Amino acid sequence: MIDPFANNHQSMQIGELVIENQQDKITIYGDIDLMLDASGYQQAQQLHELTTKVMQAFDKGAPYSSDTAESKKNDDQQDKKIDNPFL
Repeated sequence: MIDPFANNHQSMQIGELVIENQQDKITIYGDIDLMLDASGYQQAQQLHELTTKVMQAFDKGAPYSSDTAESKKNDDQQDKKIDNPFL
């Protein structure tokens, strides 16, 4: 389980749903099928635990004060044009 907004190196996966942790955001992508079986129950529990931890981080943190995406500062290609190697 990740520690929401605490670092820039954690990630986890629930089914095909990928959750990436950053200090200024949580990125979630992919999809998940929650089946009405033991596996679906376990995945639903993981989702519940994750969303509970994210909400607790919001409750502890500054009141949503950051409008800047700090994680974009680490982008290797920020505002740089690269020649297309396929042309």
